[in-house]
Amino acid sequence: MICRLALAGGLLLATGIGFVLIRNQHVIEGHAIRSLEDGITELNQEIEMWELRIAAVRDRQELSRRLRWVRSDLEEIESARVIELEIGSQVNPKDR
Repeated sequence: MICRLALAGGLLLATGIGFVLIRNQHVIEGHAIRSLEDGITELNQEIEMWELRIAAVRDRQELSRRLRWVRSDLEEIESARVIELEIGSQVNPKDR
């Protein structure tokens, strides 16, 4: 009788330990997948930022070309004079 209880307890214990080990491995793999997805999201945001910068430069070049074509009195756009602001940065008028 005691052997049967010990055997049943051992089987139940082994089943519980197996479940916990499998569940922990599943959670660890889930965290790894989530970190990879976060990395992909960051790269997608960086690509989008670069695409917007390229589009802005192309728009400035197109505007400069059109200004020259119509012989406008407006000054051409120089890349060195373009100010790019980042989130959280402040512009001081004295820095100019």
